[in-house]
Amino acid sequence: MTPATLRELLNRYYQAGARDLHGLDLHGLDLESAYLADVDLRRANLARANLHQADLNHIDGYQIHLGQANLQSASLANAVLREGDLRRAQCHRATLIKADLRESRLGHADLSHANLEGANLTQADLSHANLYWANLRYANLTGANLKGTNLVGAKFCQTLMPDGSTRDSNCAIAQP
Repeated sequence: MTPATLRELLNRYYQAGARDLHGLDLHGLDLESAYLADVDLRRANLARANLHQADLNHIDGYQIHLGQANLQSASLANAVLREGDLRRAQCHRATLIKADLRESRLGHADLSHANLEGANLTQADLSHANLYWANLRYANLTGANLKGTNLVGAKFCQTLMPDGSTRDSNCAIAQP
């Protein structure tokens, strides 16, 4: 089956109301701009998949494999990605507002300019990740590994840091 045929099949499957893609091997598939909101992608393999500008809001991606996937400008708001593998994923300008990334592996991921506001990154491995100008306001980084992580320009406000402290370096100041 060609990638185009498989993508068409997935679209028809979704439009028919099916939301269970649990455990499927979709690695390397071109799903650019795909609409997969509210889909069950638990333990699915999307390694090296092209999900550029895809809508993955509210997915259940427990233990999902997104290593080296292209998630640039993708929307994953309120997505469950707990224990997911996002190593070396391209998440530039991705929206991960209130995403559950607890215990996920994000080593060497490009999260530059990503919106992680309110995301739960408890115990996540962010070693050597690029968080250049990322929005980390209200995020929970408790116990996260930030070794070698690029945090230049990252925005912090009521952000729980790995050691349990709170960082407020970019909170808006109320104007009188």
